Amino acid sequence: MSAAALALALLAILPAGRISAVPLDGSGTLPAPTVVVCVPPGVPPFASWRNVRAEPVIALDDLGRPVLAVFTASVAQGVKIHAIWVEGLLASVDNAVDQKDEPAWYDRGVASVSTAIRTDRRQACEWVKAPSRPPKGNQT
Repeated sequence: MSAAALALALLAILPAGRISAVPLDGSGTLPAPTVVVCVPPGVPPFASWRNVRAEPVIALDDLGRPVLAVFTASVAQGVKIHAIWVEGLLASVDNAVDQKDEPAWYDRGVASVSTAIRTDRRQACEWVKAPSRPPKGNQT
């Protein structure tokens, strides 16, 4: 990924309207903005996430149209976290990356449990797990 694409991807994951700007102090430097991101239960706080990879991906909305999203891979408190961000909103979080049978979390305001991105998306902080799929070979 080029440096410009990575910079664009990283900017896309910043939650719109969730950054509080503060005025310059006498030193002439702007303190770091405060980012507030709602995460699912049991997931380390967003402020502790250390991003290791970000790449643009295409997701589908609930009308079947393509939507630009950003996939991120992070580590926080020894936990691998994969996330999908859409227009600065955290849509999906997988904090059990190595457990393939464990479903990811979805914020009902951004994505449905069928993983479709909502056309009327908003950060709701209503986290639900996608329905589990039975392991192959155990279907009746």
